[in-house]
Amino acid sequence: DGERVAYGCQDGSVKVFSTSTGNILVTLRGHELSVTSVSFSPSGDLLASGSRDQTVRVWDPSTGEEKSTLRGHEDYVRSVA
Repeated sequence: DGERVAYGCQDGSVKVFSTSTGNILVTLRGHELSVTSVSFSPSGDLLASGSRDQTVRVWDPSTGEEKSTLRGHEDYVRSVA
């Protein structure tokens, strides 16, 4: 939506920032290892994050609620789209 940007952190969290203020809007916590990739859905109402913990997590980036965890990857997740 152009109003938020997200990035993955070494500590396993994802931070969502306001592009207009630069303030952190929400910190998403749940991954056990560093986050390697993040991607907003086209509508902006979901955010996917991939991690070295071999999971993809789907979040509500407005509330920080984890919607689901996708498991079963045989190696760390390098990219989500």
